[in-house]
Amino acid sequence: MPIKRREFLGGVAAMGVALTAAEAPSAPDHTLTVISGRPRERGIQYGRKFREPIRSFLEKEIYETFTKTPPKSSTQAPNKEEMLRYAALCGKEIRGYSPVIMQELEGMAEGAGLELEEAVLLSLHEELWHRGNLPAPEHCTALAAGPPDTSDGSTYVAQSWDWMQRVYGMSSLLLWKRPEGPSLLSYSYPGLWAGAGMNSSGIALVWTSAENTMKLAGPRVGIPSYVLIAQILYQETLQAAVAEARRAKQAGWFTFVLADGSGQLANIEGSPGELAVEFTRGSFARTYYGSRQMTRTPPGEPVRVHPQCQRMFDLLRSRKGHLNRTTLQGFYGDHESTICKHFGTLDVMLFNTTRREAWVERGPGCSGKWKRFTFEDA
Repeated sequence: MPIKRREFLGGVAAMGVALTAAEAPSAPDHTLTVISGRPRERGIQYGRKFREPIRSFLEKEIYETFTKTPPKSSTQAPNKEEMLRYAALCGKEIRGYSPVIMQELEGMAEGAGLELEEAVLLSLHEELWHRGNLPAPEHCTALAAGPPDTSDGSTYVAQSWDWMQRVYGMSSLLLWKRPEGPSLLSYSYPGLWAGAGMNSSGIALVWTSAENTMKLAGPRVGIPSYVLIAQILYQETLQAAVAEARRAKQAGWFTFVLADGSGQLANIEGSPGELAVEFTRGSFARTYYGSRQMTRTPPGEPVRVHPQCQRMFDLLRSRKGHLNRTTLQGFYGDHESTICKHFGTLDVMLFNTTRREAWVERGPGCSGKWKRFTFEDA
């Protein structure tokens, strides 16, 4: 549903050059794929449905990418065998942490014709990225907003998905129907079935990458960020979601932005060495770390954040008390601090946790061509 011009510009002080249709890459609109059944059945269905994209993503975005670039602490890039050994060790951690997700991974491997370690390796994409001196993809911008900062009584979480331009158009929406707990509307890539999303209990999660502020050599054996996202979104309450994050031995770095349908907002920031959790109401934004703990900000001093994050904070404050869906969607078309990066922004998503609605658009964020999804669409 296109945004009206006045609504789109509300709260946005400076916009960039308008996008023309001729500039847009060719990619189909998002559609919804329903995956249902017990955990292993879901994995098999998903693996079969996306077999070729999953295998291609593994080959190009994992094997080809990370065997060519050495990690920061070495002069030699890892080979496939070394990466699979790391995945096997993380697989043992996953099995102890979430037997349900391990069953899903086993089914995914069967359905896609992969080894189990390869299915786990896909879920380690974020951790592998932090090891290498790879060209940095664009930075995502995430936000959460609810009463009293919203004018319609709803609570939202949203983000731009700023990633490698070569994977533009590969994302899809899944309705992951779970008889053992909340179902999930998830934003996904091949092999990464829960990149962000909202569950039927009204818990939503978006995120950005995070900086290695402790200068650690690399990730540790533990729970991959994408597995942690899925486990968090399998919970019925925000408190239970945070408890799952605290329980995990996280493998890498992340900044999660969450909310529930009642307006409670949370920020979870992690690294291989520590975890920070902050609860709030109203609104906030994140690009990289933004908590006092993870930014190492002394008490009484303002937290310094990434310029994109500061710009989103400024936009949120400019419309405080008047934020709604179209206003928040319009913020993702802002070019002053490159919240919208045209085709560096692959997609933008917004979840209304109160109404249980998901709104998604293909990038760039200034296109204004949003599509709505609900749990009833199946």
